Amino acid sequence: ITAFANKIKDSGYNYRGIVEFIPFMVTRQMCSLNPFSEDFRQQCVSGLAKAQLSSVGEGDKKSWFCSEFVTDAFAKAGHPLTLAQSGWISPADLMHMRTGDVSAFKPETQLQYVGHLKPGIYIKAGRFVGLTR
Repeated sequence: ITAFANKIKDSGYNYRGIVEFIPFMVTRQMCSLNPFSEDFRQQCVSGLAKAQLSSVGEGDKKSWFCSEFVTDAFAKAGHPLTLAQSGWISPADLMHMRTGDVSAFKPETQLQYVGHLKPGIYIKAGRFVGLTR
């Protein structure tokens, strides 16, 4: 994961991916209606993603958004979180890949929630800053 992060550290933020993702986040909600099975839900979301989102080839990718980066980093490390394209995955999708939760995309491994960064803690130049007492 560190090698992947260092390799792409000077890449840009995937603004285009985020702009494309906004309508997808709205339309994919119809796939989450209760009467549908897990398999149908995953096929529905994947079908909408194929229709609404761009597909960037592995070597052509020059920028990432947050959950796209996390998904690609784990895949490059040999531990894919899902087989879905990284540009289809939102932060909520990653959260719902935890054990016992209902995920829109089939997880390759079940995740466990261990916490999150608190406001005011930022990583800059390899050290924590913004910590005050």
